[in-house]
Amino acid sequence: MSHSLSDDIVLVFNQHFDKGWELMQAVVILEDKESLKPSFWQRWKGRRAINHFNKCLEMVPSHWQTHWALGKAHQGLGEHATALASFAEAALLQPQHPDVLREASIAAMDAGQPNLAAQYSAAALSINPDDAGLMCNHAINLLVTGDDLGATELITKALALAPDDPINQHASHLIRAVASGLKKRPTWQTIH
Repeated sequence: MSHSLSDDIVLVFNQHFDKGWELMQAVVILEDKESLKPSFWQRWKGRRAINHFNKCLEMVPSHWQTHWALGKAHQGLGEHATALASFAEAALLQPQHPDVLREASIAAMDAGQPNLAAQYSAAALSINPDDAGLMCNHAINLLVTGDDLGATELITKALALAPDDPINQHASHLIRAVASGLKKRPTWQTIH
């Protein structure tokens, strides 16, 4: 941590961050973990994680990693607008980190703001233009916002880079079906 804090405060900060991180695992949504409604105990752990992260932000309001972790905890609890606010703050503090922007994009879509989602995914892709996952994310955002041509071009590039990726394959089928009129355009409510 590059903030000028006393060793005692750093120790307390790290204890809260580590405990929050540990508790957050009960609700966090990651690539290899299915998104299910959290149980009572998972929600309890998620709330405690949020409390620990908020204590960190009281000490270091500009700690982007804490804002990101707070966003993941809120996301896991289904609190989409609050998750977006946390990821947006992390993106303001760390605008050159594509994964921060990707999470902000996902949160914006979940919060019902597909145009903002497309802005974040475009920003992430501008930082890392050869990332097939970022291409896929942006292609889906373009599809939801009505840019079928842009979505088709981008998912074609993503498939060329990662042809065996099942997410890219699924996105490609969806985009092509919508673009050809075989399937109804997904909305932010139906995209998941």
